[in-house]
Amino acid sequence: MKKTMLKITQTRSIIGSQREKHRTVMRSLGFRKNQQTLYKNDTPQIRGMIQKVRHLVVWEEIGAEAIPAPAKRSAGFSIIEGKRADKGARKRRAEKAEAAKKTVKAGKTKKAKTAGTARKTGKAGKAGKAGKTGKTQKTRK
Repeated sequence: MKKTMLKITQTRSIIGSQREKHRTVMRSLGFRKNQQTLYKNDTPQIRGMIQKVRHLVVWEEIGAEAIPAPAKRSAGFSIIEGKRADKGARKRRAEKAEAAKKTVKAGKTKKAKTAGTARKTGKAGKAGKAGKTGKTQKTRK
């Protein structure tokens, strides 16, 4: 026995649909956007839902063999294997390692470079936080 399916296509938008029931039926059928085509089993329940929203959809009976295979989706990126995969990363790591060796040989480290650039803060900086007079305010009990 051949299994029959229904090819259902949404032809009109549900925006402005007068009844909330129509929107609910369209969502339960699985429609998300206009001109979308879905394939459903031919059951009395699906037929009833189609009858409720017959002014929004077009449908036809087809055999299960006539359904096209779903398109293979890509993940949005591709995985590269082999020498090409790490070429950029290896090069950057090698450059970083060479730069680190040069700084060690020269006797300079990152801490030595940043130590001389630190700002000095005195009492004026602390006084600005406390108030104009430099005195701390008393708290009331």
